[in-house]
Amino acid sequence: MIELHQYCPEQQQWQISDFQALRYPLLTDTKIWINLTAANQMEQRQVLEFFRIHPVIAEDFLRERHPPKMEFSDSFSLLILRGFSGPDFSDYPGHSQISVLFNDQVILVKYHCPLNDSKIDLPFSSFSGLDRFKDWVKKYIHAVSGTYLEKLLQFEDELGELEDSMQSNGNDQKMAQIMKYRSVFRKIDRNLAYQKEMFSDLLYEEDASHPFKRHFEAIELRDFYEKFERLHSMTQMYYDQLSDLVDGYMSTSSHQINEKMKVLTMLSAVFIPLTFIVGVYGMNFKYMPELENPSGYYITWGLMLALALGLLTLFKIRRWW
Repeated sequence: MIELHQYCPEQQQWQISDFQALRYPLLTDTKIWINLTAANQMEQRQVLEFFRIHPVIAEDFLRERHPPKMEFSDSFSLLILRGFSGPDFSDYPGHSQISVLFNDQVILVKYHCPLNDSKIDLPFSSFSGLDRFKDWVKKYIHAVSGTYLEKLLQFEDELGELEDSMQSNGNDQKMAQIMKYRSVFRKIDRNLAYQKEMFSDLLYEEDASHPFKRHFEAIELRDFYEKFERLHSMTQMYYDQLSDLVDGYMSTSSHQINEKMKVLTMLSAVFIPLTFIVGVYGMNFKYMPELENPSGYYITWGLMLALALGLLTLFKIRRWW
C-alpha cells in the first residue's frame, strides 16, 4: 500500500492523495510525502521508477538491511539510518532501519522494525508545522538518535547496580549477563560508528555544493555529528566498563583458585613425606631393625609429627598461610 500525502498551498495543509493521479514532472509548488513502509516490492519499484531514481540509489533504498549511508544523485538524496529496536540492552533483536529519499519537492520514507511493539516514534501521521522537508529529515535523525540515548541513560543506573553486586556477590549468572550486554554493545557500537563517521565526513566536506550542505546549515550538520559522537562515546564507555567487570571477576576467581591451590599444595607438601615414611614401614620385609624396637611405634609417630609441625612452621614463617 502506497500512503501518499500532498501539500495544498491554497489551504496550507496536507491532504491524502492518489498516487495514480500524479504526473511527472511535478509542478513547481507541488510537495509530496510518500510512506512506502506498507508497500510491497512491486509498488516500491513503481514509485522509484516514477520519480526516475538512479538504479544504484533505488537498490539501496529497497534493501531492508543496509548499513547507515548517505548517497546522492542529480535529483535526490538518500539517507539510511539505524535505530535500536529493543526495550533495553538485555538482548539485541535487530535494528530499526529508516530509509529516506528526498529533494525540495518529494520525500519518500520506508521504515523497517523487527519488533512491532518497539517502533520508533516517527512523524508518519503528524504533518503540523513540517512544510520544509529538511525539518522532516531532522526529526527522523533526532528520533533515531533518541532510540539510543534514552536507553543508554537508563542503563547507567543498571550498570552501577550490577557493578556493586559483582563486587559484593559476583557469580557465574551475573557474569553471563555481563557477557550478553557486551555482545549487544558491540553491535550497537558498529551502528553508531557508521553514523558518526557518516556525519563527520559530511561536516568536514569542503565542497560547498554538496547536496546535503544545500539542505542543512553547518551548525545543523555539527549537531547531527555531535549527537551520534556522544552516543558512540557512551557506548564505548559502557562497553569498557563491562569489560573491566569481566576482567575483575576473572582476576578475583583466579585469585580464589590460587588460594585454594596454595592450601592444597601445602597439605600435599606435609603429607608426601609422611606417606613416604608410612610406605617404608608398610613394606613386608622380615628383617627390619625398627620392628624389634619396643619404642619404634612411638618414635615413628614422633618423627612424623615433628616433620609435619616443622613444615607448617616453615610455611608460617614464610607467610604462605
